[in-house]
Amino acid sequence: MKRILSLLLASVLLSGCASIVGEQSQTLYIESKPTGANFVISDNNGMIAARGTTPQYITLPKADGSYFGKLSYTVTLMHSDHYPLIVPLQSRLNGWYTFGNLLFLGVPGWLLIDPFNGGMYKIYPEHLNAIMRPCPRGPWSYTCP
Repeated sequence: MKRILSLLLASVLLSGCASIVGEQSQTLYIESKPTGANFVISDNNGMIAARGTTPQYITLPKADGSYFGKLSYTVTLMHSDHYPLIVPLQSRLNGWYTFGNLLFLGVPGWLLIDPFNGGMYKIYPEHLNAIMRPCPRGPWSYTCP
C-alpha cells in the first residue's frame, strides 16, 4: 500500500498539470465579414503556420518545443474591394499551469515538463470574427488592393 501511495505521489510531483490537462495544439475558428477572405497566419518567428479562406477551423501549435517557447501568431486577412486586416493572436498562460502545479506542488512540472510541450499556453482569441472595412468607390480608391 505504501508503495502504491509513493508511486502515485511521485507521478503527481513529476508531472505537469498543464501537460496532463492541456494539449500541445489548439483549434481556432476564423471567420470574416464578408466571408471568403483569404488569410495567412504567421508565427512570431515569421514562419507561415497556416493559410486558407474564411470561415475555417485551424489547428495551431502552442509552443515550438524549446524551453518556454510559446508561439504567438498574426493573422492577415485579404478580400477584394476591402482593406487588408491584420489581427494578432496572443498566447497566455493556461490556468492549469499556474494554479494546478501550485496546488499539487508540481515544481518539476512547473519548470521542467510544461515549459517544453505548450500545454501551459492558451491562444486568444479562440474565435476570430474579423470585420473588414470596404474600400471607397470612385477615382480616389487607388489605395485599396
